[in-house]
Amino acid sequence: MTARSGSPKRAAALALAVAATLFAPPVWALSADLPPAEIPAAPERPDVDPPTGRPTSRSLDFYFAALAAARDDASAQRARERIAVHWKRSGSDTADLLSARATAALHFGDRALALDLVDAAIVVAPHWPNARFHRAAIHLSRHDIDRALADLSATLIMEPRHLDAMAALAAILETADRKPEALKWLRRLAHLDPRNPAVAAERMERLIIEVEGREL
Repeated sequence: MTARSGSPKRAAALALAVAATLFAPPVWALSADLPPAEIPAAPERPDVDPPTGRPTSRSLDFYFAALAAARDDASAQRARERIAVHWKRSGSDTADLLSARATAALHFGDRALALDLVDAAIVVAPHWPNARFHRAAIHLSRHDIDRALADLSATLIMEPRHLDAMAALAAILETADRKPEALKWLRRLAHLDPRNPAVAAERMERLIIEVEGREL
């Protein structure tokens, strides 16, 4: 399927929103007019992790437990930051360096160089979920929605608990009027990270009413 980017203004708004999840808290004021796309189905049970075939880090499990049980926003943010530090490490110094340089290139507006660098990082570390998420943001900044969705899908297949990928995918689905799918991903995210800004009560209540015709 060939993606339609919509107007340049709309595509730019979408790119900025999802790319922001790499560097700052997510932005949810996305535009509509997005094409449908093949994406992974959200888990039917938000409390069950899909199998990945990869071992799970005990330290990562600890921080996810802390995130789910956080009593305040500051505690939740600390747990998210620890998880993010874990995900930013590929296990390869070369891949980590390439990804850092890709981030710098994206900050300076050189999307072509950023894409080349993150492509190289993926060659070096093909099973690194965060590199796929990074590339998804770059694809969106280039108005390539199909490839961005493919990389978000790959991210979630490799790491079913990738918080930013779930939030970004749900935002795209919601603006594409695929609200039942968006709601499933947000419920999954809410199970893992109840204090995530993406699952604010107002947004969840609105989506539940729109999708299921009932209040929380």
